[in-house]
Amino acid sequence: MKNFLNRPFIPIGALLILFFCQLSADPSTFAMRMNGHKHNMEEDYLERGIQEWYDIYTDSLDLTAMMDSMVQDVGLSIIEFSQPEDATVIYAEDSSGVYEFVIGLSLDNWVVVAEGAGCIFDIGISGIGAMIGGTSEFGSTGLDVTLGEPTPLDPVVTVDGSGFPWCDGMEFIVQEGVEGIIDSFLDSLTLALDGLGLDSMFVFGDLLGALGIDDEELLAAAFASFPMDLTIVTENDPEENVVQLIYDMDFLTGTSTDPQAFVGIEPDPVNGSQLEIGGFSYLYWQLQRGFHWHEDWDDTQRVNAAFDIMESLSINGFRMETFWGRVQSQAYVEEGLDPADVTPEMIDDFLADPEHWDDSEFAAIFDILDNSVARGLTPFMAIGVGHEDRPPRTADGLRIAPATAGWELPDNFIAVTPETYLYNLKIYAHATVRKYADYVDVWQAENELDAAAFAAADPEWWRKGDYWLDRDFRNQVMDVLVEAIRTEDPTGLITHDLHMLGFMEALEDWIDDLDIIGFNYYPNQAWALPNMGFSMGEYVWAVRRVLAGLGHAGKPVWLIESGFPGIELDDPPDSISLEEDMIYFSENRQDKYISDALNSAVENGINGFFYFSLTAEEDEDVGGGGALNTYMRFSGLIRKDTDEQKAALVPFANLYNELVMEVGIEPSELAMPQDYVLYQNYPNPFNPTTNIRFSVETQGDMLLHIYDITGRLVETLVTGELMSGDHVVQWDASDYASGVYFVRLVAGETRQTRKILLMK
Repeated sequence: MKNFLNRPFIPIGALLILFFCQLSADPSTFAMRMNGHKHNMEEDYLERGIQEWYDIYTDSLDLTAMMDSMVQDVGLSIIEFSQPEDATVIYAEDSSGVYEFVIGLSLDNWVVVAEGAGCIFDIGISGIGAMIGGTSEFGSTGLDVTLGEPTPLDPVVTVDGSGFPWCDGMEFIVQEGVEGIIDSFLDSLTLALDGLGLDSMFVFGDLLGALGIDDEELLAAAFASFPMDLTIVTENDPEENVVQLIYDMDFLTGTSTDPQAFVGIEPDPVNGSQLEIGGFSYLYWQLQRGFHWHEDWDDTQRVNAAFDIMESLSINGFRMETFWGRVQSQAYVEEGLDPADVTPEMIDDFLADPEHWDDSEFAAIFDILDNSVARGLTPFMAIGVGHEDRPPRTADGLRIAPATAGWELPDNFIAVTPETYLYNLKIYAHATVRKYADYVDVWQAENELDAAAFAAADPEWWRKGDYWLDRDFRNQVMDVLVEAIRTEDPTGLITHDLHMLGFMEALEDWIDDLDIIGFNYYPNQAWALPNMGFSMGEYVWAVRRVLAGLGHAGKPVWLIESGFPGIELDDPPDSISLEEDMIYFSENRQDKYISDALNSAVENGINGFFYFSLTAEEDEDVGGGGALNTYMRFSGLIRKDTDEQKAALVPFANLYNELVMEVGIEPSELAMPQDYVLYQNYPNPFNPTTNIRFSVETQGDMLLHIYDITGRLVETLVTGELMSGDHVVQWDASDYASGVYFVRLVAGETRQTRKILLMK
């Protein structure tokens, strides 16, 4: 037996291992089964990969010369010969139970005609090929596939001689010679098949190498915190009436200590769209510093360019970031700092110190938020991000990093104690939430904090300092941020951008603090094929199963980040090799990914869907993360240099607006006449109060109603004559349940409606 798959995989790579095995036959012969839900695949990468191998193999093996040599021994010559141009992949079940899957290779359509001694010999060859079986085992370090020895099929050779009477007597001699040639060919074929590199066909999508996780304990921790089970099988599908190769995977199947705890649990069924909000998920470099190729633009121009596009497409939701290292211009690093010494009452005194705090950056954030409110856009805000470039610097220009004195840091970092790090973080968090609480209703505490241990373990990744490896320290970071949000904005909602690495441990620790369960998922971060947009819905389903298993089934679920690179404008040429095609990130593939991801997420109960991001760096300066981030830097929906929209942008906007929860208000009522303007409420989402602003150009009778999602009138806020000018009315929704509501302005024959979101 031969162990072909001896390399482990992280879960995101596991989703991609069998890229070769998507088949495009009708009926489908390859399927991916996730969480018990089978998805028949369309494209045949295994057949394509084997075909490319077969082309090279037959080029190196001159069968024509072999046949010529054989027939010359008996005084014949080949007048017509062609070997099969195409190889066919066969899947079979193993009735003996030895193998979980069986893959075969069949070669048909041979043409051999020989002549000599006054005879013509039509030589028939069928049943040439080989089969190979295998088993798979998934453990703490990934998937192992063990393959048996290839077994040749038993070919059939027939010879039909015509011409003179003695031609019949020569058929047996010709048949023996051809069978000898075929035996030699089969020996060569099985030997070549044994070295075909089926291992590479299974591991081509391995992201482990790109992630750079070499530590076996860290690998085991990754799998423990993202419980999953994986196997490869061949089985008959009676509906398709074909034996299929099935990549069978369950993920998020249990807790970090009991990986099977949620098996048998199903989330509540989904009736209609639950999507309430969505848009673009920026971080600092994608919004305030977006449109990176416009080196002469200032921050305001960059933000306006993004908001102009969003407003024109009716995409109103976005994530922004208050960049810690810009609002805190200098870190406190003296000895003896203790976060317990920082109280909410002290925050304003800290901010009065211009040596350590930069009011201009706070003002810049206010400008962005005012801009978004005026346009009817809805922000949520990330705070406390601890990536390498976020923490503040010392007076010497060194970034602080939570690290022991012996931990190796880059030259531009200085090690600080956990207490010093948390001391600075606490002041920043309280100050930020206090300043923007009137604008922001959803706060993202940190970013991918659950993956910090894995990121810090590799010096090239985006965390610096060995304290990130400590679960207790990560929990202290979250505690500081949660306490700041609960203190400064008691009605604010808290989410987090959970990474696959570290998922379950973090959710188990933070579930009570998170009002919205946010996660990111990039199944096509390193390979363009297969296009895994449909797996987004499976991830949503699995997260909702986890919440049901943990007793929090009612919590909203947001996709906070996902992306697909759109590098090439055109689709791949027909002549492209599979290896090249695997990393051919076309704009049409990007469009398909977004469509599949959004549709499948909505079908499985997503409440918020945010794409990362409208703009991206659009270069190959990989930075932290190695090859993993090479292609994702092209995931934006605006083309570098030209500012033109990529193919997916408008379809994404249209699909999003179609899928946002259906309402009891006619779309035609959203038209905006010039005499009266109903603006988007702020804040939105809100809990429990929100401000509703509208402008009246001509004095007259007005009505301002609130409706629930069914179109039922729940409250009237304004009735009677109003003077011309701007008006603001506050609605207190303390007595109402969370959900989508509609505010409608009625003036004579004019009706304007805005959707608002109450989240308690």
